[in-house]
Amino acid sequence: MNSAIHSLKELTIEIRSLPRPVFVLVLGQFLNRLGAFVFPFFGLFLKDKSFEMSEIAGVMAALGAGHFLGPVAGGYLADAIGRRNTIVLSLLSSGSSLLGLYFIDNYILLLALGAFYGFTVFVFGAPASALLTDLVPEEKRVTAFALFRLAINAGFAAGPALAGFLYLKAPILIFLGDALTTFAFAGLAFFYLPHGLRTIEGNASWSSVLANWVTAVADASRNLAFRRFLMAVLLMGISFSQIFTLLAIFAADRGLAPASYGLLMGLNGAIIMLIEIPAVQWLKRLGPKRVLMCGYALIGIGCGLFSLAETLLGFVAAMVVFTVGEIIALPIGMAYSSGLAPEAYRGRYFGLRGMTWALSNLLASGGVWLYGELGASWWLLAGVFGIAGACVIGRK
Repeated sequence: MNSAIHSLKELTIEIRSLPRPVFVLVLGQFLNRLGAFVFPFFGLFLKDKSFEMSEIAGVMAALGAGHFLGPVAGGYLADAIGRRNTIVLSLLSSGSSLLGLYFIDNYILLLALGAFYGFTVFVFGAPASALLTDLVPEEKRVTAFALFRLAINAGFAAGPALAGFLYLKAPILIFLGDALTTFAFAGLAFFYLPHGLRTIEGNASWSSVLANWVTAVADASRNLAFRRFLMAVLLMGISFSQIFTLLAIFAADRGLAPASYGLLMGLNGAIIMLIEIPAVQWLKRLGPKRVLMCGYALIGIGCGLFSLAETLLGFVAAMVVFTVGEIIALPIGMAYSSGLAPEAYRGRYFGLRGMTWALSNLLASGGVWLYGELGASWWLLAGVFGIAGACVIGRK
């Protein structure tokens, strides 16, 4: 008991010692994720608008293509124009393009705007991670990234549940709410965040962008630990992304109402919110590769368990296993990869990490089509990718 109290005191002191801009990022992410209504319901929204499964898969692939290109811009801009400016640019453009997705019925235009929206959303990740790394010393980064994720999941615990009820009243409400909270975060970022490091000098041009990316990729290619981490993330991400691209459709096919699905997604955020920060205080004492191996494996197993879910209880059981894997792996992975990034290339290293996540999302979008072909068995196959990621990161 005394040990637990002592650990809690140490955690409280460490959190209070973090720089003020960290808490601005945390508050902004909470607001943004509280209103992140659209993405968990987007596949279902398109299905309700009578798009075919192959067309929905195409839109998800367009989002994934945008996700892949977003970190290219975000990583470069984070190093060139500053972290804050890039964050604000991402938030304003993503909030605006999101509103357009509601009104478009033409499939070609939907693909184009979906790709642009995916691009603008994923510009955000590299500068946010780079700014946290700029501000926080290495020994406190696990806690800082866990706190950042706490904000994400505290919002996500309530957001999807609220979105489920809003969706039943009028689907446009989830688009409006999502955009407004994104704009609110942009305002906070503009007025209260510092610029962060700028490690690229001179005016931006296509030749400058290419040259700076070439040097960063060349450096990363010599970094064996970082390369292995990216490969493991790519594989695990295919399992992870199914929860956000396919689960709404699968749950509806199994008879779950949108409100029940929203509560299920909220459960994921609630569990993380309650136990992730205390858990990482213990986990960070262990070797990061061992922790990541265990977490990636549980994500894969949880993904596979959805194939067996017939009732809400079955969905809850699979989600609990998946969420435990997420708690174990993701904050440790963010801190571990930040330690592998040289200061001069920090934004672009996080851009490479974001591109890897985006590529996994792009590949995972095919799961919508494969589910249409294979049925629930696709969940088992998707889970294998998470276990493969565990094997890659665990190699000596």
